[in-house]
Amino acid sequence: MISLTSGLEHSIVIGNRIVEVDFTFDVVLKWYELLEDDSINDIEKTLIGFKMFIGETNEYDEQQVVEAMQSISAYLSQSAYGNFNDEEIEQEFEVEPEPPTKYYSYTKDAEAIYASFLFDYNIDLVDAQGVMHWDKFKALFNNLSEKSPFQRIVNIRQTDPNEYKDDPKAMQKIIEAQEFYRLEDEQNVKALDMQMNSMFDMLKNQAKGG
Repeated sequence: MISLTSGLEHSIVIGNRIVEVDFTFDVVLKWYELLEDDSINDIEKTLIGFKMFIGETNEYDEQQVVEAMQSISAYLSQSAYGNFNDEEIEQEFEVEPEPPTKYYSYTKDAEAIYASFLFDYNIDLVDAQGVMHWDKFKALFNNLSEKSPFQRIVNIRQTDPNEYKDDPKAMQKIIEAQEFYRLEDEQNVKALDMQMNSMFDMLKNQAKGG
């Protein structure tokens, strides 16, 4: 994540070596797309991901590859404000866990995100591919203005139509807009981060023969 007192991260440690990692935002988004692809198994995803971020796997054993991707995963999921612990809340109040609500998709909302970076920051994300670091992208993405095309879409998805129950026409417009911008089966980033953690734990156990 962004720090105003230190530089951006560009490497991880594998064994006793410092290895360069490609943390440009488009590589990270391709990784998230790969995680959602059910036609590719976990081992293949890990190997493909390693090649995307670092390069060929020839110099590393299976466990090193998995641990490297686990380290990258942990870095990508960092939050400046910590991670809200839903599990503790569920246990304290004895409620059933629910899947995180999905309000956006990097893939489906790509045009709106692109337009929003131009609208708010005058940044062309196509030109920024291979250049902009993930941490910069994430900081800007998380702070897009309410007037940006992307945030307007998110607000439509988050709106409760019942707020307009006294205005049937407005209520109908909201329902139609929500249907137009509806997301289907894409997982949100929080769910993908959870998926990465469980996937790498399983693969580490397999690599150790557990």
